[in-house]
Amino acid sequence: MKPILIEVIAPMLASLELSCIRCGFVFDVAGINKNYRDVFRNEYPDDWKMALCELSEWIRELSRLYKHRVKITLIDAFSPLGLWKQIRHRVFRFPAFIVNNKKTYVGWSSEGLESVIDKFINE
Repeated sequence: MKPILIEVIAPMLASLELSCIRCGFVFDVAGINKNYRDVFRNEYPDDWKMALCELSEWIRELSRLYKHRVKITLIDAFSPLGLWKQIRHRVFRFPAFIVNNKKTYVGWSSEGLESVIDKFINE
């Protein structure tokens, strides 16, 4: 069975080390300490940070529930790809989930998203 693709579109927190997984190590070697990097992360509003934490937990739970049946891709809403996906799928709120490039679910209801995913699994 081919895994179901779930593209998650949401604003992401951009910081120096979030742009590249290995950048944290490079910055440490270059002498740019973690406190300096945390300044960038702390400039975001608390509600954005809390929403991203909640979304992160939700994605972990989806991965646990569906294991090998889904492939989850995160897309920054303000990246060129994220803007294109918003236009293409008529997404005006976040978080948005595009399932198999066919069905779009927007909102925070895990039951709603799981019902959309289950429909694709049962096809």
